[in-house]
Amino acid sequence: MSRSPDFQVLFGEEEAKILDEQTIRERKISGTLLMGYAAISIFQTWEEVFRSAKKIVILCGSGNNGGDGYALAQFLKAEGLSVEIYSKEGNFSEETKYYKNLTEELKIQNSPLEKFKSNLVNPGEVLVDSLLGTGFKGELKGEISKTVEEIRTAKERLKNSLLVLSIDAVSGYSPDEKIPFAADILAEIGSPKTKNVFYPLSKERKSFHPIGFLRQEFQTSKYLLPRANKEELISKLSREKDSHKYKNGSAVFIGGSEGMSGAILSSALAFQELGGGISQILTPSATTLTKVLKKDPSFMVSELENSKKSSDYPFLKKASVVCVGPGLASSDLPQFSFPKETYLVFDAGALKYLDEKNLGPRTILTPHLGEWSSITGKKVQSQYSALEDAKVWAKEKGTYLLLKGPASILFTPEGNSYFWEFQEPKLAVMGTGDLLAGILTFFLSRGEDMIESVRLSQSIMLHCAELCKGYPTASRIRKKIRTLVI
Repeated sequence: MSRSPDFQVLFGEEEAKILDEQTIRERKISGTLLMGYAAISIFQTWEEVFRSAKKIVILCGSGNNGGDGYALAQFLKAEGLSVEIYSKEGNFSEETKYYKNLTEELKIQNSPLEKFKSNLVNPGEVLVDSLLGTGFKGELKGEISKTVEEIRTAKERLKNSLLVLSIDAVSGYSPDEKIPFAADILAEIGSPKTKNVFYPLSKERKSFHPIGFLRQEFQTSKYLLPRANKEELISKLSREKDSHKYKNGSAVFIGGSEGMSGAILSSALAFQELGGGISQILTPSATTLTKVLKKDPSFMVSELENSKKSSDYPFLKKASVVCVGPGLASSDLPQFSFPKETYLVFDAGALKYLDEKNLGPRTILTPHLGEWSSITGKKVQSQYSALEDAKVWAKEKGTYLLLKGPASILFTPEGNSYFWEFQEPKLAVMGTGDLLAGILTFFLSRGEDMIESVRLSQSIMLHCAELCKGYPTASRIRKKIRTLVI
């Protein structure tokens, strides 16, 4: 199968700092020039927003993030726009001093940050947050804390009539804490940063401004998964003229315990509607068996009995992928030995398959945060706080782990992490995990590798959700698959 495009690297806070220093040192580009590049790039990307604003109010911290704000302010003023600055005093870097001096020469109104109040902000204005960068850690204190509270109050009062643009980071934001205020735009500079992936904004409201950083030459183990567009998805779902059912994908789905028939049906139907060639459902529930046959008599379905071995189910040896877990009670989990050459997808009820014989480079586990907490035995607050433990766990077990959430992360046996940053609230409904398991099974059965299968599966889910009006059920999302299969 063809490979996906190159993955964009992602940076932690310390890595971003090193990259900044490395670029200045090796490319002989001054920090002052880089700040100027950032200002021009942000203006060009969001020019319509700035030009339509009655006034642009820029809140500048004392660090280099504040320097980005001063650089933007002098550029906006040069373009004839109404600009006002509130600035924090401190020990400025040479780059920040340079742009702060420029704003003074241009006679841009500049008031102490402590004088900024929410009632000074009016409808139709743009508020630029350049107080803190992603490297900030700890609790907000002093005037920065008060200013962040004033931003929050202004945003709550004016809602959509005030647009807040944060430069490089939403000041005070940590994925483990309560969101400090609702930013409308996040303009990221120099390098894509891990923390920003988790801020709940649509991809269209996040912009990235590379400004010449040597990102691709930097050694990192974190990557962004690019979204597959509609044309790529259609090409991946097409069948060759000489196709036959096994070539189009073969799979076994194990699940659907009593009262949970919908889950296994959802997974198996997603596989079929994508064009999967042949599949079988093994279920411990007679009720599920009946419902499956009523839904579609052409389904291959058999009753799953705990007393039987995997050898008692001949199709398990023929299928290229086995998906275990959708709607499966832990008491019904079969003690099977799966063929070594078979890809295994363990979801929901199968996440107790943690012994070494079932884990390896052809296995992927797909827990959400609560299930991951059960696996590790400790309560995990967020995906962000789980990053290091999940990375180590997947590497030690030599297996793949897809930690599901608003921004899902794939951890690999090699110790790499792949981030899916396209947050879609329509997918936050019951049953989408079952859909994902079925779609993932399909792409693995068609010969895509694990990373590519996850990328394509997430892209399918996102595409189908976007086609739905309102907040759809998982069933409505699944039915949109038909728009891709031609």
